[in-house]
Amino acid sequence: MLSPEARIAADANKLLAELALLLPLSPRPSAPSPPPPPPLCLDALDIVQSLKVLACTDATIRALAHLFRTVQSNLQQASQESFRRLMATLALTSDVDEFESSEQALRTRYTWDYVVARNRLRDRMLEAVQVAKERVMASERDGCRGNFSVEVVEVLERA
Repeated sequence: MLSPEARIAADANKLLAELALLLPLSPRPSAPSPPPPPPLCLDALDIVQSLKVLACTDATIRALAHLFRTVQSNLQQASQESFRRLMATLALTSDVDEFESSEQALRTRYTWDYVVARNRLRDRMLEAVQVAKERVMASERDGCRGNFSVEVVEVLERA
């Protein structure tokens, strides 16, 4: 048989155990979350000079340069947003040291991926203009009067 003190202690332990099941766990102290990183530095290109070299008309240059700037801006925004979301998730799951060491590597990777995509966009657009120009020149040689502006409009419509 238990002494009165032992019974009180056993009952108190039982009550504390039941109470622990009813109350939520106390949050464990967490490390401060790192501040959000600054946005990526994503350079913009201008294709006006390249279009002049291809002997595009002023109207064609304006239209294609505007199209390129718009698509380039969309690419920049998508890269920034994707980087921001990834860093926010990383901040929730990492400590400050791990976050800071990962941030620079991810920043470099996202910047590189943007530059590759932007350059690919520029190259594809200039290649399409060059192909259109060559088609017009070939049709002029065949006796038909080609229309470079119509060819460029086709490039715009495909974009």
